[in-house]
Amino acid sequence: MRLLFPFAKRFIAGINTNDSSVVFKNHLDQNFKVIANLVGENIQSAEKIKTICETYAELLDRFSDSDFSISLKLSSIGLDHEYKSTMENLTKLVQSASINKQMIRLDMEDSKYTDQTIEVCKSIHNDYPGSIGITLQANLNRTERDLEDLKRNGISIRLVKGAYFENDQIAITDMNQIRQRFLEYSQLLIADSNVKHSIATHDEPILDSISLNSEMKNHRFEFLYGVRRDLQRRFINSNEVGLYMPFGEEWVSYTYRRLKEFKNIRFVAKNLIKEK
Repeated sequence: MRLLFPFAKRFIAGINTNDSSVVFKNHLDQNFKVIANLVGENIQSAEKIKTICETYAELLDRFSDSDFSISLKLSSIGLDHEYKSTMENLTKLVQSASINKQMIRLDMEDSKYTDQTIEVCKSIHNDYPGSIGITLQANLNRTERDLEDLKRNGISIRLVKGAYFENDQIAITDMNQIRQRFLEYSQLLIADSNVKHSIATHDEPILDSISLNSEMKNHRFEFLYGVRRDLQRRFINSNEVGLYMPFGEEWVSYTYRRLKEFKNIRFVAKNLIKEK
């Protein structure tokens, strides 16, 4: 663990709320939009769920700024424990966020959660429009249909390529096809002038292509904290840039998950080398 932390701290804002808040403020002061995520998923303990929700509520109160937002997995606030309490927990957070025009963004988990995540988002959006958003994964075969549905409902979408392993009946696995879909879906979001959407990728050729679209100025690029900081600095001068900033005591499991596959080790190494 001690050997891993010097590497992990580049990608983790902090272990506790106070340390993380210093990092959050530092990046807000640099004109980045901060997206805080308390690492953890599939939480079953009612006590731990309560602590997670209290931590998010504290951060929303501490950073009463529309440049600060929360991104969370529904399974981290009780979806695997009890649906009713999950809705109550999320509604309280979204209600708090709405006061200062902040947003709670739902991370997308593996495909077994997709329907519920979309249903929950649409339900709460009806009461708090503009205060809840969602994430869609370009690799899933259903995503174009979901994207159009959510756009019609005026819901902010973060587009990612998709990190979960899914079978070929549910998702495409060829990276060239995923990149092509991601680019196509990005253009659909950028053309939407009614809602601000987020394009989340470190894929430089895709970023270069998208940045040529003048309508991208109405939307946001998002990056993982600590990855391709050269691109973050490059785009902050011309576009809105959000940083997805994980924090919390579960940093060990989070870091191992990021590195457990060779392709992820190669991804991190390649992108560190690319930085200037």
